[in-house]
Amino acid sequence: MDTLAILEKFEEVEISNVSRISPEELAFCTTQQVLYRKVLGQHFYSFDVLQQLKDDCQEFMQSIDEDNAYDSHGSTYHHYSCSYVELQKEDFALQHIGSIHNRFISIILGYFKRKYNVSIDEPEYELLLGIKKPERPEHSFYGFRDLSDEYKEKLRLQSQAYEDAYNAYLDAVINAELDYNLLLDHIFLELNGSTFAERVEQEIKEASQKATCTYHKKVNYEIKNKKIAFDILYPRKDFRNSYEVELNGEGYLAILRALSYFNSDKCQNEIYSGWYRFTGYSKYESDGIFDSHEAGSSKVLGFKYYKNGKFEVTFDTHTTAREFALEFLYSEGVKSAD
Repeated sequence: MDTLAILEKFEEVEISNVSRISPEELAFCTTQQVLYRKVLGQHFYSFDVLQQLKDDCQEFMQSIDEDNAYDSHGSTYHHYSCSYVELQKEDFALQHIGSIHNRFISIILGYFKRKYNVSIDEPEYELLLGIKKPERPEHSFYGFRDLSDEYKEKLRLQSQAYEDAYNAYLDAVINAELDYNLLLDHIFLELNGSTFAERVEQEIKEASQKATCTYHKKVNYEIKNKKIAFDILYPRKDFRNSYEVELNGEGYLAILRALSYFNSDKCQNEIYSGWYRFTGYSKYESDGIFDSHEAGSSKVLGFKYYKNGKFEVTFDTHTTAREFALEFLYSEGVKSAD
């Protein structure tokens, strides 16, 4: 999405999004806003101090130049020099102030992403603030001496216009200040009218449905009584001729998350911490991964992993298994052995 499109969408926002977040969330945002301003202020102060040190040093060197300078072999040298740390305006704007802007965006958006476990795009500060970096004109200096004076002057004016525009761009970066309200607007535009809870449910369902749909638009699971068997894992034999399986695939984790969400009556928006032992890299036959495992929950009773790549989930009833499949899994051509 380009800058103009984002700004036009912000203009359409009529409801104050502050009213759509909790007091706790508002307190976090206001605290971070104050902190962000303090950090910006300290950087401005430090930059001014460095600039003043540079000016003082140069002024001092000029005041002692008569005694400090000497000639040798036709060149002028100085007995003493004055050292100072110089921070160029470009580096100050882009590496320091720009990074603070982006960090503030990441902190605010990251807070809501972690709290609700939803995906929210994190745009650069230039996009949110409508600041656009000018494009440098492409000049070829091959055969420059053969160019006419008129054309050389045209190139000079283009270069000067770019330098002026680039300097104005740096000023805009330095003088800009983000507001958490702008970031809230961005969040709710991303939600597109949904609440956080609705977006979480949408993302969980989309991920689990994608995980259970094959390349040929067929399902990769089968329902039998109160069990659902997913054909989603890829066990292999290790160098000891013993089976192992990795439980970190995107599709497998999406199913675990959907099971957690379903079992908790849509309160748990991430995988149960108690199920982390069923995730991760290599799980070995010698460790009992292919045994039956209790899930320790009310609706989802157990897991079973097979050497042929099947992942079997046992529910409390057949009705519960069907309910989960209908709501969270890809359904066209569903296989059932009922």
